[in-house]
Amino acid sequence: AMKTHLDNNDGKYISDFPDDLLWNNANSVILPHLGASTAEAEDAAASMAADTIREFLESGTIRNSVNFPATSLPNRPENSIRLAVVTLNKPGMLAHISEAFANNDLNILQQINQSRGDVAYNVVDVDTSGHNVVDFKTVQEKITMLDGVLSSRVI
Repeated sequence: AMKTHLDNNDGKYISDFPDDLLWNNANSVILPHLGASTAEAEDAAASMAADTIREFLESGTIRNSVNFPATSLPNRPENSIRLAVVTLNKPGMLAHISEAFANNDLNILQQINQSRGDVAYNVVDVDTSGHNVVDFKTVQEKITMLDGVLSSRVI
């Protein structure tokens, strides 16, 4: 029935697992089948997951997430510390985070803010010149206590 329908130019057929009769039909678009349940696909998925988690832990980069926005910064500059902050996606959050650094004489070298639905993810690289670990922990604590901040971590 599908072949007759397509032969009459009554529509298009797109599939990654077509019936043998539809492979060469002019109205069929055949896509590569990903074979996600093969052993090779499972190994590739496990490797990708491990790489993704490593990148997140080492740099704050988020890829392939279903609940966080894709986020990436260039490498952290020398003499800087990186802070990742998860917030509610609401107006003013980035300003409050920036203000916390400014109020403690800490200079932001680079930052990124990405959102997805109700969540925003902020990664901030801050100049460490003239400051010590206590300065950063104090600011991190102030940021974490802001209304709308869900979590923070130093990377």
